[in-house]
Amino acid sequence: MKMLVIYMDEKKELLDQISLLFERMKISFNTFLIKPPASSAGPESFGFHPADKYTKLFRSFFDQTETENSEDGSPTHLLVVSSLPKRWFDFLAGFSFGSRLPVLIGGSDAIAGISEEFASCFIFLKDGDSLKSFLKAENTAYKKQKAAREIIKAQNTLLRLGVPITAESLALCVAEGRVKEISLFFAAGFSPDIRNKAGVPLLNIAARNGNRETVSFLISSNANLNLQADDRGTSALIDGVMGKHKEIVFDLIKAGANLNTKTKDGQTALIVAVGTGDEQIVEALLKAGADPDTPDSLGATARKYATLFQKKNIMGFINTYAPLGKI
Repeated sequence: MKMLVIYMDEKKELLDQISLLFERMKISFNTFLIKPPASSAGPESFGFHPADKYTKLFRSFFDQTETENSEDGSPTHLLVVSSLPKRWFDFLAGFSFGSRLPVLIGGSDAIAGISEEFASCFIFLKDGDSLKSFLKAENTAYKKQKAAREIIKAQNTLLRLGVPITAESLALCVAEGRVKEISLFFAAGFSPDIRNKAGVPLLNIAARNGNRETVSFLISSNANLNLQADDRGTSALIDGVMGKHKEIVFDLIKAGANLNTKTKDGQTALIVAVGTGDEQIVEALLKAGADPDTPDSLGATARKYATLFQKKNIMGFINTYAPLGKI
């Protein structure tokens, strides 16, 4: 939502108050100051009809706002806060009809110049409270409409790319590391926490395939780090450890993934890392606080496995970061 406020110099103080209201409500706005020419022809000598120099200037100004390089460049509403010559209001009535943009009349001062036959072209707001209530309702509606337009836009883009708009298609894009398409799915309303037909969350799929860029994108999209896949009971962290995808494991640790989640076999990421013998991952997990004494379904722990298989370096890490008897 973006306002274009039309005013004259005598309403500068009112404009300042309205500007503060817009800023508090986080509504973008531009202003258009109307000044009479420096002639003595009288107030009725300017702004009479669209052919006049000043109304041409208005059109030029409005067109410029429409082409600004910003998402909210084009005004969605016009707000008049000054009493203008009658023919200015006649012009604005026609402009509103042609552009289909609502023209708001703020306060009683601006009403005098409006012809009865054109009154239906304007929305009258008698005071500041009326303006605030109107803006609040319009802004809420505008945001909903904008969100709906963004969803449709993203869906149409996916279809043009030949990508079916389904959860399984999204899961395939994640497996293939197609971040552009994934972002379009999210813009189209899909959740970063959905699962494929096998019940595997998107973050797990990315971790299993070693797609670090996709994992990072899902993390930044607020995907749940600790969802567990239906097939193995693994978290994305455990899947990353299983695949020895070090950078992905480090990213998930940094993002705050649960270090002691258990698989269906009761294995933690640390137990899996001891089993694969990846010393860098073992050290990273221990340094982050992984528990080496959490037992799996057989009752064995990461510490016991490291001892059993005589993995001296790993035992050194365990004794350094989680020595026995440490409180």
